[in-house]
Amino acid sequence: MLTPPKNGWTRFGLEGFEYTYRLSDVFDNIAFRWIDQAIHGLETLSPFCVKGYMEPGRMVCVVSYWTCRVFVEREEKEGSEHIKTDSFGESHTSMIEFCRLLAQEVRADLDEWTSFGEYFNEYRSFEENRQLLVRKLETLEALIVERDGCFTSNESYFQLD
Repeated sequence: MLTPPKNGWTRFGLEGFEYTYRLSDVFDNIAFRWIDQAIHGLETLSPFCVKGYMEPGRMVCVVSYWTCRVFVEREEKEGSEHIKTDSFGESHTSMIEFCRLLAQEVRADLDEWTSFGEYFNEYRSFEENRQLLVRKLETLEALIVERDGCFTSNESYFQLD
């Protein structure tokens, strides 16, 4: 889903997407923000969005219950109409699977993700940021276990405990 960060860049893609998207650490601290969105989505069992800056343009991925849909807003200056939106695909990746992949890939490259977009880390030290990211991952992983049953074929994702 996400390649390990290198030199301020990562690639994002899911099965079924037409492309992978090269995302910059400019304007986004992907691991922190995407995990926050995933936590909120699982807590509320509501669709959520993640985004990334492509320099130029932005990738937005809508994570719904059973699918993920991606589109790109291109920054093309043509008179007063300067934003062009392209739709590029849908993946049959469920919300719970998206969250599982996100947690696995951030945990696998924890130090790199801690440093990615570090100028958004509000002047905390690397170790403070790493500890914060670990706490967020632990919260997400606990929600994945708790909500896993909501995404089986026998139950509805609308059932809350």
